[in-house]
Amino acid sequence: MATKTNRTKTRVCVNTGLFIIAAILFIVVAFCGTQRIGVYQRSMVGISDAPGLCFDSEAYEKNNHEVIQDAYPCKTEIDENGENIPADSQNDQTMFLYDRMSLVGSLTSIEIQAAIMTIGCLLSMASFIGGIIYWNHNRK
Repeated sequence: MATKTNRTKTRVCVNTGLFIIAAILFIVVAFCGTQRIGVYQRSMVGISDAPGLCFDSEAYEKNNHEVIQDAYPCKTEIDENGENIPADSQNDQTMFLYDRMSLVGSLTSIEIQAAIMTIGCLLSMASFIGGIIYWNHNRK
């Protein structure tokens, strides 16, 4: 009878330890994943003088700020008539596209970081709380 009690106590201790180890592993994996995504995010560098997107603001207001019509990449300079200069060269258009893609890449990596940390923390808390409940329920 004493042998069965010792086995039960050992089993409860081992299982509770496994719950706690799983909780630690979940949080470590989530932390390492967000660190790797942070490295990727730092490689997405924006360009400060990249051409912007120009459009007719009156038409935009008429469409209840929902649809932009006749948009085009334009340089940051303004000509003598007070109008935006279109970005006609391939270099300007490439910089415009690269700047937009780096912005989208940065925003996507932030969203993925948030999702990984949320899932990792939830799994870690569930494992830790499960270990505590298992320990309290089975100890004698």
